[in-house]
Amino acid sequence: MNPFSVIRAVFDALTRPQQLVVIQEIPSGRVIDIGGGGEGVIAQAGGAGVVAVDRYMSEIHEARGRAPAAAWMVANATELPFVSHCFDNATAFFSCMYMSDDTKQRVFGETRRVLKEGGEFWIWDAHMVSKSKAFAIRLRVDFQNRPTIHTMYGVSAQAQSAASISGLLQKTGFEPEVIANHKHWFLIKARRI
Repeated sequence: MNPFSVIRAVFDALTRPQQLVVIQEIPSGRVIDIGGGGEGVIAQAGGAGVVAVDRYMSEIHEARGRAPAAAWMVANATELPFVSHCFDNATAFFSCMYMSDDTKQRVFGETRRVLKEGGEFWIWDAHMVSKSKAFAIRLRVDFQNRPTIHTMYGVSAQAQSAASISGLLQKTGFEPEVIANHKHWFLIKARRI
């Protein structure tokens, strides 16, 4: 990706209104959060019930101070260091956008492996088209009893939609039960089958 594409994506994101994401709840029980570093949104919402994994220690360092009650681990989500069926539910908050479709499928398969029967996988992410070289989105995340988070995510653009993520979830043993499409982002709630 050339520097002009990056500048253009950031400019486009900054000139568009922030996208409002309201988190009223996260799944209950012991939750694994895939790609949970950075802002640590899910860890902030779930506290001690969340185990946040991220490939990068720098992302965990950034998030840990915002959610000290959560558990934090450097891990590659394509090979999670947990026994099978040890989590009640899973989440991924704007982390799939950083993965190729092949990697998403492997991550979804590993997530299914560590979930208990009937566990849910909630995914918040962005609609993207591959015709752009770069993609960025600004978010305002509101949730109960926590300060509002203002953040921006950017990545080399690739095609991604609620439909494409749902298809990969189905291939890896999940059944999407709720698909909430918004203009620039979506939320999928899928159940392990």
